[in-house]
Amino acid sequence: MKKVLYIFIISQFLFNCAVNKDPNAPINDYISSLNFKDSDKIMLIEEKINNNVTIDIFKGKTFYYTGINKYIKVEGVLEPLYDEKNWQEMKIKYENKYTKDQWIKGDYWTLKDFKHQNIIFIKQEKFPNPGKYEKFDFEENYKVFSFSNVIYYKHNKYAVFTIKSTTTDYKDTDTTSILLLTKIKGKWTVFGKVGDGIYR
Repeated sequence: MKKVLYIFIISQFLFNCAVNKDPNAPINDYISSLNFKDSDKIMLIEEKINNNVTIDIFKGKTFYYTGINKYIKVEGVLEPLYDEKNWQEMKIKYENKYTKDQWIKGDYWTLKDFKHQNIIFIKQEKFPNPGKYEKFDFEENYKVFSFSNVIYYKHNKYAVFTIKSTTTDYKDTDTTSILLLTKIKGKWTVFGKVGDGIYR
């Protein structure tokens, strides 16, 4: 029994070291899964999405139904993956206590964060908002992404981050989701996607 416990502790230690060495691995593995060629340009909004967005979408919302006299969770990550204890631990560790803004000013993605190197960076405020009817045409059509930092959940067994994606033709960054990943054969692999529950 002691031997099994020792192996478990060592394996957890090594896994935590791997997470600390490359905290952005889930995002990089996700981008790799999209099968971009090295020559394919993608666009990335420089500002990171606030971790609080990820935490809130993960929890979702609970509504009281009078017919059954019960609160029911109808949005967010469902049980058993979601549980209040682990979510609270996530919140304590990753919550941004200094700003509630959706975009974190001054905390930017850089090329060294990514394995794919053909990236055009653009500040969020300079990215066109189609609701303002801006006349802004890019020379080419790129996929556009925005990410939060990665949050690790349930002793690093799962990873989660917020994503917004669009194209330079469509120019709509309103839709916000979180991606849920777990490691399969050494790669972080998406197994779930949860939207923010806002109907547009």
